[in-house]
Amino acid sequence: MAYHTYEFLRRRKNEPKWREAYQKALLLRMIGIVCMLAIIAVGLFVYKYDIDIMHYVNLVADKAKEFIQNFKDNN
Repeated sequence: MAYHTYEFLRRRKNEPKWREAYQKALLLRMIGIVCMLAIIAVGLFVYKYDIDIMHYVNLVADKAKEFIQNFKDNN
């Protein structure tokens, strides 16, 4: 099936032929909105409490390097 815009599918949401495509498009739209709101919330939290993001990025990077090294040593 060809890609259609959300507006196209919304207008045909009650037609059996397009119902499933509309539901999938709506779900993807809702997931996008929730992800965007989560990103904004985290950004505001980091800004408000002046959190040093690079500290946590470096911490995760170090743990990842340690995990990879342990994996290489065990195999």
